[in-house]
Amino acid sequence: MEVLASAAVQRPSTTIELGGYQLEQRIGEGGSGQVYRARGPAGVVAVKVLGPASDLDDAARARFHREIAALGQIAHPNLVTLIAHGIDDELGPYLVLPLLPGTNLRAVGRVCPEAALLLIQPVVQAVAALHARGYVHRDLKPENVIAAPDGTITVIDLGLAWREGMTRHTDTGAAVGSVGYMAPEQIEGRAVDPKADVWALGVMLYELVAGKRPFARPRPAEEAAAALLGACPKLSAADRRTGEEVSTLVARCLALDPAQRPTASELAAALAALVDWADDVTAERAAAVADPAGYQVRVAPFRIRRLERVAQEAIASGAPFAALAACDRGLAYAPEHAGLLALVAQAEGASSVQRPVQKRPRAWWFAGGAIVVLAGVAITAKLVAKPDPWASSPDITVTTTGPVTTTKLPDEKDRKLLGDFVSVFGRAADRRDGTATPQSDQALTHDMVGLFGDALERGGFSIKPDPHAGQRIPTTATGWLQRAGTEEPAEALASVRHALELEPSSYDAQLALCIELAANHQDAAAIQACDVVLAKKPKDTYALLARGRAKTAAGDRDGAKVDLDAACKLGKKSACAEL
Repeated sequence: MEVLASAAVQRPSTTIELGGYQLEQRIGEGGSGQVYRARGPAGVVAVKVLGPASDLDDAARARFHREIAALGQIAHPNLVTLIAHGIDDELGPYLVLPLLPGTNLRAVGRVCPEAALLLIQPVVQAVAALHARGYVHRDLKPENVIAAPDGTITVIDLGLAWREGMTRHTDTGAAVGSVGYMAPEQIEGRAVDPKADVWALGVMLYELVAGKRPFARPRPAEEAAAALLGACPKLSAADRRTGEEVSTLVARCLALDPAQRPTASELAAALAALVDWADDVTAERAAAVADPAGYQVRVAPFRIRRLERVAQEAIASGAPFAALAACDRGLAYAPEHAGLLALVAQAEGASSVQRPVQKRPRAWWFAGGAIVVLAGVAITAKLVAKPDPWASSPDITVTTTGPVTTTKLPDEKDRKLLGDFVSVFGRAADRRDGTATPQSDQALTHDMVGLFGDALERGGFSIKPDPHAGQRIPTTATGWLQRAGTEEPAEALASVRHALELEPSSYDAQLALCIELAANHQDAAAIQACDVVLAKKPKDTYALLARGRAKTAAGDRDGAKVDLDAACKLGKKSACAEL
């Protein structure tokens, strides 16, 4: 039932009576009929009118009575009770249901993951009871779930409930339900089974936490198309408070293949296992209903303590990135929490070192220094034993007081070996925290590396210092993207991939991947990555230019011309130059 705004509530122009119940005002409507507030033998009730009587012949009327009677035999504390039913000669079949106090889940709005689990758990249990009797609800959505002030959750609107062998009350092949919550098989008008309800439950849980449906689009047709494709951000990416267990469970509910989705009973069991912060679930649910937005404050201390412990264990086991992920989730509950911020600093320090603490730091430094010295001596001996090859061109004849000799520069293999050697040792020296090694040792090592570095530079060796020496390893997608902007294409691509691991749905990271793959001449992958970006923003000139270049390199000149021309017309001058 979709509850209407008060301004939209309509009263019948004339008195209408159905089965002893007098309709007072229309309070809602949905895909399966209209709902009226009514008064009759059972007091104030809700009467749902399903459709015109002209659609039913005598046989259909008889089947409706049998089927609704069977549905009324299902008793569950979270499933609406069917008070009465009948068929009016003009208005058609109708159901008489309790008029429940409270609000629907649409009005509850966005809540923390803990509150969402409490609110959705009774819904799943009620749906599992329907499935156990062979029924499929077919129209699960927030409007069809009522949360009473005492925390009681009730699934309503059984107008579309159906089971094998029943009259569908809709055209064969017609899509029934509410767009946004319909499973792909429903959208396509194919036969549905209980797994279609599981899809809707996954959408509802996602929406309660993230504040939006996973496939939400501006227009219903676009949302239906997105659901058919099945690609959406993980719930943990859409809301930092969400743990991977909940995120993975929702992803299973939203599997395109119904066979890959859990049953409602399996989902109910999984949800029960995830409620780890409360013993009295009923009381907690009542608190969540009473103050949905404020429930996060109630549960935050428990969640933060749990995540602090997870972070501490991760740091102790040498997994600083896992610790940072736990801290980030905790900070979503309390951004200024001192304990979590301290753990972030500790984890960042551990991640920047990237190795366990050495038991004999002084020996390590002296051994490293000795190796550099020996390497320098060996290379210097090789070079100085001959006339200076850098005095002129790479291939020269030197005249001295002695015999004339011809020599060549050391080959690239020698240059690369020594260059890499000094670079690696230099990075190690730069990143040493100094807690176990005296500053004098560090100064000596730096001087040693500097001395050989200067000599090698003068000798023609190309030694590139590490641009990130002394910097902390990024812990956010934004940090990795900023680093990528300072790197050469190969290193930049690796940084972009780190960013995508942290935020798979980040548009900036997806665009950066498109650009960097093209820069690294990975043409097929670049085209695919740019396709993803341009599906979201067809007029992104950077993506059009990158895809155009990748298509050019791949030999698709016609396709490249289309992309470059589009980018050019949108004002990208570099694209115009490449046409």
